[in-house]
Amino acid sequence: MIFNLLSSVESSGNGGAQGSGGWIWLIILIPLVLMMVYNHFSGKKRREAEEKEREKRNAIKPGFKVTTIGGIIGTVVAVDDDANTFVLETGTEENSCYMKFDKVAIYSSEDPNAKAEEPEEEIDDIVEESEIADDIANGEEEVEVAEAEEEAEAPVDEE
Repeated sequence: MIFNLLSSVESSGNGGAQGSGGWIWLIILIPLVLMMVYNHFSGKKRREAEEKEREKRNAIKPGFKVTTIGGIIGTVVAVDDDANTFVLETGTEENSCYMKFDKVAIYSSEDPNAKAEEPEEEIDDIVEESEIADDIANGEEEVEVAEAEEEAEAPVDEE
């Protein structure tokens, strides 16, 4: 399609400058096509990020610890999904203050009921490191190193 357009531009040119018009169109069209492709893919990432934020905001329940975009930290005491708002309790137990915010004002949230899960890989690494430390403390590591050195120094029979 682009080449047909370029050839029609070249044939409709005037005099000796017939070939130069096609290259100008090519120079203009390639960046435009690249920008359209970039916008398509970057828009997809942006939509995915917006969906994650929306899910995070809709998961807010009473008892969550929330930090607002203004830096106010407190505990959610009520949520109104119809109005898309929540009530935040701040201050001390003797002198508490209640403020109503739009859910869009949430910067971060923490569920107090969620268990802190450690990845199994970290636990395996810790166990492996402690076993190596035990081997070194018992002198087993030195024995293995000495055996490996002896094997390396042993003459190889060539037949």
